[in-house]
Amino acid sequence: MMLRPTSMVFIILAALYAAFLAAAFLLWVWIRFRKRRFRPIEAGGEDILIVAPHQDDCVAIAGGYGIQTKEKGGNVRILYVTDGMENGSPARRSEAAAAWAMAGVGEADIRFLDYPSLTGLTARDEIDACIGLIEEEIRDRRPGTIFTPLYEGGHYQHDVVNYMTAEAVRRTGFKGRVFESPEYNFYLSFRTTPEKILSGLLRFVPFAAYDYPPEPVLADPVCRLHMTDDQLGTKKRMIAAFESQHPDMLVKRFGFEDRFQEMHAYDYTKPPFDYSRSAARFLDGLKRLPAAGVLFSKMFRWTRTIHPDAGITITRIPMRDGRSPQTGEA
Repeated sequence: MMLRPTSMVFIILAALYAAFLAAAFLLWVWIRFRKRRFRPIEAGGEDILIVAPHQDDCVAIAGGYGIQTKEKGGNVRILYVTDGMENGSPARRSEAAAAWAMAGVGEADIRFLDYPSLTGLTARDEIDACIGLIEEEIRDRRPGTIFTPLYEGGHYQHDVVNYMTAEAVRRTGFKGRVFESPEYNFYLSFRTTPEKILSGLLRFVPFAAYDYPPEPVLADPVCRLHMTDDQLGTKKRMIAAFESQHPDMLVKRFGFEDRFQEMHAYDYTKPPFDYSRSAARFLDGLKRLPAAGVLFSKMFRWTRTIHPDAGITITRIPMRDGRSPQTGEA
């Protein structure tokens, strides 16, 4: 019996979808049984400084450590590099104050600098001035531990804050611990970020989703903060306080135990990873296809650095000597 063309198309599509599901299952098995190196850690009660670009970032990268620090008698100092203004409204400032109040941190320990969100810190003069302000915080507060976002290529301002913090640490001769925390990036690797790949695939499986904690670009051991259920619940409520920033999405993305790595000695004249040979560049190409591009755009939303210049594909921080111009591949 001859199959109708429509039946043949249906069978082919069903076979392709079955193969797709099988690939997703095998990837899930790999994630479950791979040996990722974790180093358990708890806050020691020392004073800490969290340097963050945006108001929700601070809770995302070290909210749990801040909660534990206050419970153990330490002081938590928050330095927001951007001004907390959202379309002319100070909503983010009040949300940050409300979030940190849940952990016992008062407004006197929260400082906002005046660089605008997204558009600030793209010029070298601004960067130099901001480094001086971070130095001032380190010298005045003398923290035992400093937290900053990971240099990872997801958001330009996250990356430049990592650079400025590293430079301020170097200039002050700071001898304490410095941790960098992942938030999001568009680096794709079966070894380092298989969770991200699986999450993208499952966008096309009905009633299925895969939420995962932020993963770093480098395969170095990851410090994982041991948190009680009450502490984790407090962190989630702190994240949800940012009502102007899609709180449900933030909680799904960052409502996990804190994860961070010890600060690396980067060559900031180079981007966080080689975009030209990465899967991110390949996916950017697929997104330009006439029909399939819509599907790939939905599966893998973040494949280029968030930057005010739409032509920037990956972070390149402007250096004083001109070695790393603020340009990127179009």
